[in-house]
Amino acid sequence: IEINIGLKNKYKLIQISDVHAVTYSTEEDKEDALKAEELWYRQRTWFADKASEYYDEDKMIPSKDCLINLIDYINKEEPNVAILSGDIIDYYSKSNYALLTSEVNRIKVPYIFSIGNHETPGESYKELTKSDISFSKIDLGEFKIVSIDNSTKSVNKDTLNCFKKELEERKPVIVAMHIPISTRYNKEEMNKYDPYFVIYEDDTDEITKEFINLLINNEYIKAILCGHTHGHSETIFAPNKLEVCASSGLIGFVNKIIVK
Repeated sequence: IEINIGLKNKYKLIQISDVHAVTYSTEEDKEDALKAEELWYRQRTWFADKASEYYDEDKMIPSKDCLINLIDYINKEEPNVAILSGDIIDYYSKSNYALLTSEVNRIKVPYIFSIGNHETPGESYKELTKSDISFSKIDLGEFKIVSIDNSTKSVNKDTLNCFKKELEERKPVIVAMHIPISTRYNKEEMNKYDPYFVIYEDDTDEITKEFINLLINNEYIKAILCGHTHGHSETIFAPNKLEVCASSGLIGFVNKIIVK
């Protein structure tokens, strides 16, 4: 995928999403982990069939191994930034959190982590970022990547205020978040998804509406990178602004993005 925003240099991003990794280290965790693994073994192929995406059923591997392989791929590709756009693990448990922490700590490049709905509450993951999990950023000089927590299909006031302040620098911004938005510009294309997977421009609270209006109208916001849908899509959410949904890491899906 190419995002052309008029930069002097080219930058490579690798985005993974919706791995739903589970593991267990105690008998207490075992039953929940095995149930989740069985569920997602079926669900991954159902989503892929629905989205007409390729997978090899003979090569379906456990979710934990999917995550390990994806982190290996990130390290092999050596992008400028790795983007983890939510639901990297399936639910919070001590075992799953230990797996997530271990794998994220193996990433050899700067990374940004957006909370997914399966990872709420976000407070449990603060150690994985250098700032509040609801808002974090990486500045690459020519542009910034800003992570927003919209895992509850809303954005809180503090996050909105942090985002507004960030835009005052008047530098191009790419937004990473878990749940995609449907606006007046891409509504027809986003209607293919069940409403569970989308935030609608006119069907949310006032703070989130203000956030979406910023995404649409602020000239420095250039693109959105998200997940949640378990199906790849590229839509125009505002004039000349691309919204990219990554499909599931459970079928080995990776977005390689060139920003230039």
